[in-house]
Amino acid sequence: MTVHWKDDPKPLEQIRLIDVEMAPGPRCMTIICGNQTNLLKVFTLCWKSFAPDIQLGFNDSGYDWPFIVEKATKLKVLDWIVQQMSANLRKTANTQSILIWNYFGRTGKPLSSGFFHRDQWAKKTDRNFRRTEGRESINIKFGTNNLSFESSFLKLPGCVPIDVCASLLQLFPRSERRSLKYFLEDCGLDSKADLPISKLWKYYSEAKGRISDSSTENMHKIANYCTIDALRCQELAVRHNIINDYREVASIAYITLFDTHYYAIGTKVSNLLGAEAWTQDILFSMKTSDQKASGKFPGAYVFPPVKGLENKHPVT
Repeated sequence: MTVHWKDDPKPLEQIRLIDVEMAPGPRCMTIICGNQTNLLKVFTLCWKSFAPDIQLGFNDSGYDWPFIVEKATKLKVLDWIVQQMSANLRKTANTQSILIWNYFGRTGKPLSSGFFHRDQWAKKTDRNFRRTEGRESINIKFGTNNLSFESSFLKLPGCVPIDVCASLLQLFPRSERRSLKYFLEDCGLDSKADLPISKLWKYYSEAKGRISDSSTENMHKIANYCTIDALRCQELAVRHNIINDYREVASIAYITLFDTHYYAIGTKVSNLLGAEAWTQDILFSMKTSDQKASGKFPGAYVFPPVKGLENKHPVT
């Protein structure tokens, strides 16, 4: 993990958490935790120490957060983690209530192991199946053809989790690819470290099985790979001014920073209309209606085009 000021790509701190021995690296704090339970607890205490307002990741809502929640639940430390990471010091909750109210991932009993095999970039369809425990993941719309990005995360008081991948898809809905490497190349930024997932798992399996000079050096490569990913994620957010744009929209549309990232423009328009109506001494309800319009342009009249050559006022 890396810690930054909002608009600064240079990190204030770089922390590497690992559960096996590894070679030390320069300019980084390395903490060897020994096992997964300790690793989750150290991650939690680091979060508590820095108390971030915003958490950035690239596709972390598709893997990292579901993985953390699943592991913490199985290791029976989820309630302790949420209590420590929450900005609300008086918050007390058990695992069941956290999975129902704080985790946007629609978990069942037990947590679904098939989560990681779902396609995140699919057309949104009606979900006519029996609901399981918890809140559903949020589908962030990013295209005109009803495409959405399925985002799962743990909502903690005091911090807004932002998936930079979803933010970039909102800015560039017609992107040819959706990988971190592609967006870095498109922006002219330094690339990420070259380490295939197959080789990463091989290095980690060898380090778990037997500690040697080569295994500690390989684990250093893995830690460096993760650190560079975190740095590049912040660089993308700064390059595209993502957070500042969100803040500006939140200020204008009278919504939270959380809503600017996760919800479509309809929420923003409703709030702007409500604010203007209030200045005109008009009060109306913004409760969602059960009646859904089926037309392509509901509530507006579309004039048929006048075909032909326009000589008086040509458009250039």
